Amino acid sequence: MISFSVSAQNAKYKFHSLNSGGIVVGESNVNSIFQTVNGIEFLKWFSGIGVGVDNYNYKTLPLFFDARRSFGKKNKGFFYADLGYNLPLKNTPGKEVGYYNTYNFKGGLYTDIGIGYKTKFIKRSSLLFSLGHSYKQLQTQIGITPACLECQPDLHKYDFGYGRIILKTGIVF
Repeated sequence: MISFSVSAQNAKYKFHSLNSGGIVVGESNVNSIFQTVNGIEFLKWFSGIGVGVDNYNYKTLPLFFDARRSFGKKNKGFFYADLGYNLPLKNTPGKEVGYYNTYNFKGGLYTDIGIGYKTKFIKRSSLLFSLGHSYKQLQTQIGITPACLECQPDLHKYDFGYGRIILKTGIVF
């Protein structure tokens, strides 16, 4: 944990880096997720900016704002909420969609809300365990270009919204 203190009426501000990995379980499959959040802790509150790699169905890069509130004896429990935008990491079809000529992904909403527990690990570090619900949104437009040169492609737009259970473990510095 990198820490700095600013004294304002006996209040302490601390910088933390939260790094976690986990699994997301949804209707269609189970995949991995990795995240890092960097921000400031003040009293029982933490807020920061996060980025991750979400491998559920389509690989995406969620960029989000993270807010946490500690509770309980020694502030070991916490509630958290993430809100942000989900960017596609791949904008071309894979082997599963080999028959389309055009393929275009667009990002969408990203949320993650849950509850967790932290316990001291080594000196100024803690282990985190959390369980929550995450939502990932994407849009894509796919099309087949006909053989004739003057014909317009046959385009189809799809909106994906994935609600999933998310289980993460990580470390706080």
